[in-house]
Amino acid sequence: MKKLSILCLIAVVTLTAAVTHAGAIYTDDTLKSLGIARHQTGAAATLPDPGDYDWWHGCSPTSAGMMMGHYDVHGYNGHSLGNLVPGGQAENNTYGPGPYLANNAIASSGHIADFYSGGTGASGDDVAPPWHQFNCLSDFMGTSQDSVGNSNGWTTFYYYTNGAPFTHTDAVTHGVYDSSGMYGIKEYVEYAGYTVDVLYNQYIDTQDLAYGFTFKQYMTEIDAGRPVLIHVEDHTMYGYGYDSLNSTVFLHDTWSLGQHTMTWGGTYSGREHYGVTVLTVVPEPATIAMLSLGALSLIRRKKQTK
Repeated sequence: MKKLSILCLIAVVTLTAAVTHAGAIYTDDTLKSLGIARHQTGAAATLPDPGDYDWWHGCSPTSAGMMMGHYDVHGYNGHSLGNLVPGGQAENNTYGPGPYLANNAIASSGHIADFYSGGTGASGDDVAPPWHQFNCLSDFMGTSQDSVGNSNGWTTFYYYTNGAPFTHTDAVTHGVYDSSGMYGIKEYVEYAGYTVDVLYNQYIDTQDLAYGFTFKQYMTEIDAGRPVLIHVEDHTMYGYGYDSLNSTVFLHDTWSLGQHTMTWGGTYSGREHYGVTVLTVVPEPATIAMLSLGALSLIRRKKQTK
């Protein structure tokens, strides 16, 4: 795996007069009167070659697709995860004419035929089962599926109201795995022949709850080579970097090509940032590769996103 690209913002301090007031804190105006310039130190980091995918039948599976694409290309902790986007290496972006392997991993032709015939936002258009054999993120995440209450393009995520992490095992404990987009990510990873070590949704620390995922934790994930799903109201995006100086998230938004930014806990396109989904994929393939969905096809996949 390539190393993170790190840019240090170095403090520059120019002194033209000695300052002997040890421990004093000066305003910028006072420092200016003393001939002192102040520049704060921070650091910016991004994952290598972050994938940039155009919206494909749901923002949540598209953003999860960028996550799978990262691991497919770069692996994790020195190990290959090259089957997370089947058929070859995941593309770096999916804007412009296809076809794209990444789009097949996000929402396959079988998914679109069975659950998306009415177009974006429609409901009641799912075909009667039996459905195609599940083979993409949208299948396992429950995206667009009437049977779990999702209109076309929408996906459901659950959170603990006190801000504690809501894990994939919690989804099973509380009987909501069938409609949980987060749990569906686990199923897709297992379908690809791997397993998850860590997977959870969590409200962020700006929500004034007992617990909350912090910007420091987000930076730790990026520094460790792990992208994070960023949830704002009615939308999911792909977080792949940060600037620590001003708590800025670098992201791809599934709407337009190129790097976008958002202040941690702020708003993006008028939508409040409230949560994250965190994933660690176990590098080694699962003991038994999921060559056939078998019983898994019976376990399909609440905050909603589209």
